[in-house]
Amino acid sequence: MKNIKNLAVLGLFTVAFASCDMEVVPPSEIAAENFWKTEKDAWYGLNACYAQMSGMDIWDEMCTDNAHSHKPWEGPYELIQQNGVSSESDRGYSFSTIRIVNNFLEKVDGCEMDAALKERMKAEARYFRASDYLDLTTKFGKVPLVTTVMEYDAPNVKRDPVETVQAFVLSELDEIAEILPDSYPGGEGYEKGRITRAGALALRARAALYFGNFAEAEASAGKIIQEGHHSLFRVTSLNAAQQKEADEMEQYIDFEAKNIDKDKFVKGMFSYECLWHKENANPDNPEYLVTRGYMADDNNYDWTRYTYIRPSQLVSGYSSYEPMQGLIDAYWDIDGKTIRPEIPVATRKENFAKITAVVEGMDQTTYIKTVPTLNLKEYAYMDEFRNRDSRLYASMLFPFKGWHETDFGTFYYRWNPAWAGSDGNESWTGYSYRKLLSLTAYSDWASMEDYPVIRYAEVLLTYAEARIQTKGWDAEVQKVLNDLRDRCGMPNVPTAMPSKEAALDFVRNERRIELAAEGQRYDDIRRYGAAYCNKVMNATVYAPNGYEVVNMTWSDRLMLMPIPQGAMDLNPLLRDDQNPGY
Repeated sequence: MKNIKNLAVLGLFTVAFASCDMEVVPPSEIAAENFWKTEKDAWYGLNACYAQMSGMDIWDEMCTDNAHSHKPWEGPYELIQQNGVSSESDRGYSFSTIRIVNNFLEKVDGCEMDAALKERMKAEARYFRASDYLDLTTKFGKVPLVTTVMEYDAPNVKRDPVETVQAFVLSELDEIAEILPDSYPGGEGYEKGRITRAGALALRARAALYFGNFAEAEASAGKIIQEGHHSLFRVTSLNAAQQKEADEMEQYIDFEAKNIDKDKFVKGMFSYECLWHKENANPDNPEYLVTRGYMADDNNYDWTRYTYIRPSQLVSGYSSYEPMQGLIDAYWDIDGKTIRPEIPVATRKENFAKITAVVEGMDQTTYIKTVPTLNLKEYAYMDEFRNRDSRLYASMLFPFKGWHETDFGTFYYRWNPAWAGSDGNESWTGYSYRKLLSLTAYSDWASMEDYPVIRYAEVLLTYAEARIQTKGWDAEVQKVLNDLRDRCGMPNVPTAMPSKEAALDFVRNERRIELAAEGQRYDDIRRYGAAYCNKVMNATVYAPNGYEVVNMTWSDRLMLMPIPQGAMDLNPLLRDDQNPGY
């Protein structure tokens, strides 16, 4: 298949770890006939595999009921929300990572080095191939399963059945989990941040859940929990900026009236928020199972968290990746089990207009000085944000909410109705993300924090959902979910559920808000089935001022993405094997 056979390997050997002590040899100085001889060559080749690891994956989220992009040149996200995507769009039908890994696996045997180390390195590389095949089959269904380096003139190949690809992914991850260590001691050749046994098991648990193999998902996630090498991140104290916000939370949480432990609640809020901050964003964080490492280098920075999702009010941002009202509404009430009734669009518009009129015409400096003097409890619009799940405050920027940890100091989010529908650098939905935002700049527009590709919270959620499918809402399900709740400063989950479907709905919503903005929502809604997709993806989304952001329209063809026209042009065998509806 000619679109598989598309990358040369030499020139791809980038060093992916800041902690690596090896000198970097310019690719132009590497001769093919002299490569794949030494252990150092093996490290270069493995680093090329690691360099393929995705960081913050926001893109699929913009195809869902969670988020929206108002800049059409950034991708076909709104087209997918509106059932307008076609084979002209390429949604990631690429085999470059697979070719790089296959090349490494074939060539590394020529390197003179310790046999056990070589086997471990192969296991690390195989992780990335399995991860890529998981993504490909989730998006496209059938895909060619290629485990060798194909010659450029090799015959084209057909797509393999979904079941074949799924079995390969689960088998690979099962095998490499038995090879990889629990941790790495550090130092050259043993850098922290490499794939561990728990990382392989976590990806296997995710894959099995996506495939509907609930017994295997429960088993793999359960091993991670039982082996005890990872835990949820928790803060034990607050800094001055956090304490200032904690004091202002009296405007939002009726601590005494609701019998809420304020100290536990605010520490839970910041425990969740601080996961992505520089001091905690590294493989030493017990919640990080698989980590995308960044470094202060122009080829390894992370521009997304410092620019793409930031509001321009914080400078350096253009906030075109924006949360939608449905995600805001999904956050639990303070009781941890109730979803608030939907507010009519006209009512929200009226309420928003009343509070916006108070600050209309103010410059930003005056606005920031004025907001703390307001009694927000007096405004009906702010009732939407009162007495809610702690993760709402740690994840979302909504009007009039204070945030004091920013790189620009004290900040109160502001949304101007005139921004909706304009070609500017502000959210159309009325909200922006706080979760994941970098507070430390590498440059004027980029950050360099490590990013948790898989974290322990996902493992707990996977285990809970899979176990509900196999054994129901039992004590083990409640135990792992209560661990998640305790970290957030929220009440325990209910001890009983009226039905299996009610239990699944509960954990699905918990998963939605816990993993919001982490790029899993599109995979999730599709695996929940067509009925679920039709329920959540046929809706008109409005901003607080009543502006129509997007009219989402679902078609079951969106359960799979189209094979892109470019791939079909290269491989005629695909032309009669397009996914349904395209």
